Amino acid sequence: MGRVMAVDWGKRRVGMAVSDETRTIARPLPTLEITSRREALRRVIAVAVEHGASTILIGHPLHMEGGEGESAREARAMAEEIAARLPEVAVRLADERLTSREASRVLQEHGERRRRGKGRLDQVAAAILLQSYLDAGAP
Repeated sequence: MGRVMAVDWGKRRVGMAVSDETRTIARPLPTLEITSRREALRRVIAVAVEHGASTILIGHPLHMEGGEGESAREARAMAEEIAARLPEVAVRLADERLTSREASRVLQEHGERRRRGKGRLDQVAAAILLQSYLDAGAP
């Protein structure tokens, strides 16, 4: 079946999380600090291959009313590029509305302050996105 990897795109940081082999538990991966779209694409693909991901879940930042803005269109384009470069991997878009807000709440509950860096927030947001997907029993 293979692992599932979740990706939370950003212009400067990419948060990631990966499932265990049984697709039960999500764990965050180190946040990537990036300088370009090309670099992000290359590094995300390398991490997916390293972890043996058979599915990559791309966070799709829709507007609250459900429409796509610039960020959502960019996430869709990145998903298409990854799918073209890794044809053996299923690439899916996943609605990520409110994951950053939920991640911030989780970090506060665990006593982590915002000043520790947004990278941690990106990791937790990716893990929340992935855990929701796993809990829903999605393919």
